Amino acid sequence: AVESGDARAEEVWLAAIGALADGLVTAITLLDPSTLIIGGGLAEAGETLFTPLRTAVGERVTFQRLPEIVPAALGDTAGCLGAGLLAWDLLATEVPA
Repeated sequence: AVESGDARAEEVWLAAIGALADGLVTAITLLDPSTLIIGGGLAEAGETLFTPLRTAVGERVTFQRLPEIVPAALGDTAGCLGAGLLAWDLLATEVPA
């Protein structure tokens, strides 16, 4: 809806991006990362997310070093891979009865 120009959707989208930017600036302040990697389904929005997010974070930082903000290479597949690896580890360490 944002990409099609819906004004209400854009208002909600920008409010959500602002909230995300606020949280990211807190993380930047505490952790001083050189790169922030955004993953999951939200990152699937591509530049509809990343362009205004980078702007919003840039407007909020003061003394902090602005990190690069990039999408996760695995997208929303990372959670599935992590769950599979966890299951694999649990099976490998389980003691036979």
